[in-house]
Amino acid sequence: MGLFNKLQTSIKENRSLEDRFFFVVVLVGLAIVTVSEIVTYMEDITYIANLGTAIGGVMLLLVMYEAYIRKKMETARIMLCYTFNCFVIPITFFTCGGIDSGMPLYMLAGIFTVIPILKGVHRLVCMLVSFAVDLICLAAAYYLTVNESILGDLKEKFLPGLSLGSRYVDVACSIILIGLYVMITTALVMDAYQKERTSREELLAKLDDLSKRDELTGLYNRRELFRFLEEMPAGDGHYFLCMTDIDHFKNVNDTYGHVFGDLVLRTLAGIMAEEIRTNEGELAARYGGEEFLIVVRAADKTEAMERIDRIRKRFVGKKWEEDDSLVTSFSGGMVCCAECKTYAEAISQADKLLYSAKENGRNRICLSM
Repeated sequence: MGLFNKLQTSIKENRSLEDRFFFVVVLVGLAIVTVSEIVTYMEDITYIANLGTAIGGVMLLLVMYEAYIRKKMETARIMLCYTFNCFVIPITFFTCGGIDSGMPLYMLAGIFTVIPILKGVHRLVCMLVSFAVDLICLAAAYYLTVNESILGDLKEKFLPGLSLGSRYVDVACSIILIGLYVMITTALVMDAYQKERTSREELLAKLDDLSKRDELTGLYNRRELFRFLEEMPAGDGHYFLCMTDIDHFKNVNDTYGHVFGDLVLRTLAGIMAEEIRTNEGELAARYGGEEFLIVVRAADKTEAMERIDRIRKRFVGKKWEEDDSLVTSFSGGMVCCAECKTYAEAISQADKLLYSAKENGRNRICLSM
């Protein structure tokens, strides 16, 4: 049951069109092999036919093992296409009646399976090999039938079901032409599907990112901030949280207008984004209005203070075209996250320190002792 459950779970995880097509082809292949094995046994054709179909079934089971147990789907896809086209179909062709049976249709089906399962060079190479194998099968069957007097003993002992039909050239041409048609049309459909799916995935990723961002500043919003804080390792003394607030921002809006106020917000957000090391687990977010919250990693409080103060100095030193004399600044309160039991407590402590910085003259960062 453990193996069955593992296989079932693995199949459910593969939801792409290619993976589902792969699974269907494997099941169809196993069904073909099973039916062929039953038919050859009941009709007592030859032990070679029984052995060939049995080996084909084992190979398909190995393909499933490679895909769903070992989780090597790419390898399994290649194995499946070559197993189906270069072993299962040729064996079945010679043991189930040759040209006058339904095997030419299986040959076309085998060629068709290559297109949605493989990509790029692997698809092209496997297509050429499959065509070659099918033509070799037709040529060999034709040679056996037209030279029955010479090879009759071989045919009688091992391939008694092989047809004596004579339309091998017509069937070979049909397989090539129809195979090329199926290959080209299906490849175009699959490529279009791939482009559409890629475009959709990129759009969804962009929308997902936009849902996490503040529309005005481009920094993370409160929702993403809280998610980040909830997932932050508890008790890590290298995380420092700083809440900032732009000094006299209401006066800036009243004097220069809200359009310029938005520019001030975006400018500070840009400085924060440049100073924050997101690849090291840091974050800057707009908390609300002119308030921002920064999470940095540092060896100690001194380093953390230097990091935040560098942002403050860059903001203070910004020259504005609207007014050369305008000096913008912000106040902040910073705490070590490990000193607080929850992130809500850390925000509360940082907010109190921010208020203290405002009371003590603004344009400064207050740090918990």
